[in-house]
Amino acid sequence: MIETNPLYAGTRLPLLSAIRGHAQTLLPYFFHRVNLPKARRIEIPLRDGDFVDADLRMSDSKGLAILSHGLEGNSDSVYIRSITRSYLSKGWDVLAWNFRGCSGRLNRLQRLYHSGAIEDLQDVVAYASENLQASRIQLTGFSLGGNLTLLCIGKKSDWLIEKGVVSCLAVSVPLNLAASSRKLNRWWNAMYQQRFLSDLKNKILFKEKQFPGHYPISGIRQTKTLAEFDNQCTAPLHGFRGADDYYQKCSSLHVLSDIRIPTLIIIAKNDPMLARGNYAEAMEMNKRVRFILTDEGGHCGFRGMGFW
Repeated sequence: MIETNPLYAGTRLPLLSAIRGHAQTLLPYFFHRVNLPKARRIEIPLRDGDFVDADLRMSDSKGLAILSHGLEGNSDSVYIRSITRSYLSKGWDVLAWNFRGCSGRLNRLQRLYHSGAIEDLQDVVAYASENLQASRIQLTGFSLGGNLTLLCIGKKSDWLIEKGVVSCLAVSVPLNLAASSRKLNRWWNAMYQQRFLSDLKNKILFKEKQFPGHYPISGIRQTKTLAEFDNQCTAPLHGFRGADDYYQKCSSLHVLSDIRIPTLIIIAKNDPMLARGNYAEAMEMNKRVRFILTDEGGHCGFRGMGFW
């Protein structure tokens, strides 16, 4: 059920709903399979000499949807494949891009991706506009990719409008990165946090072979939370003073009032990973930003709810 007044701050989530939130997050990951036409893999050059890989699928060219995945996801993640099928059925072409180092091959530079790397999304949009002749673009992001997308349109609305971006969809977005990092550190989220940490640590070990001595491997190995990893690796690697500085500067919550592109944000009440917030207050910041707050859906789940 979708609430008309998305006010959700401080109410206790019923136990059964919380349990369903975990199930709705995990079951699609393990059991949902989405058949799609074969994609064309594209290497998109970035302005700093690096690259990202993207998967392009064509339909009736009513527009182009550019999809951004979540933390340690990729263009083959089940939620990306699900919404790709939905876009294709509506006649939209789809470009699902992989963040740096997430496509199955290492990127060229020492840096990786992070929640505020809007320059990478800008380069993808520019490529789509110039090389794919996309004149009508919708940006869609999930989780970390949703935050990245909102941050980009909050800071670069005018530029994106010039490039043909007409709307934005953000799903399961950690609008407040610091609060959501603390939420992930709760005991009931240990399985998610440890999976993310394991993947990130392994990625850094591969990068260390590529650039010996560039990463604080000893400190990274000892990290037990994502906040510690961000403090040891993500923040210094990308020019932030520490995790707190990174979270503060890259949380999309701070730019919602600056968005000039029609935007829809979908968040489930029983999302186990996201900190709660006063979404009615957030929506009052900007009439171009609309929230749909659902009782069910988990994190990037929403299976069978008609969204994709």
